[in-house]
Amino acid sequence: MNSKTKELLQLLQDHPDRELIFMYPEEGSDHYYTLGQPKRIILDEYTIVDDTVWFRFDNQDELFDHIAEEIAERHFSEFPLSEEQNEWVNQQAKKRIEQLEWKKAIVVYIEPA
Repeated sequence: MNSKTKELLQLLQDHPDRELIFMYPEEGSDHYYTLGQPKRIILDEYTIVDDTVWFRFDNQDELFDHIAEEIAERHFSEFPLSEEQNEWVNQQAKKRIEQLEWKKAIVVYIEPA
């Protein structure tokens, strides 16, 4: 048994309340399935926004930027924003992130074998 398999088994035992999800590279293939192996395993929380899976801790900066940009574009037409406008957008982005439905998960990143 390799070290990643042992790590995954231990995390499953230690955190039975978490969903197990797998992340894999999106690559075109002629086959429905391909052989892969765990590359990285993390404990995190995830949500889906605009058909994209976002991780609360692993993607926090990118998610914040994505949501802040959406809010800014929806509420303002002239850029760059003033310092006060930026602060308002940042506060709104933080609120929206906290309101998202977060699911606890054991996240397994898969690499092709």
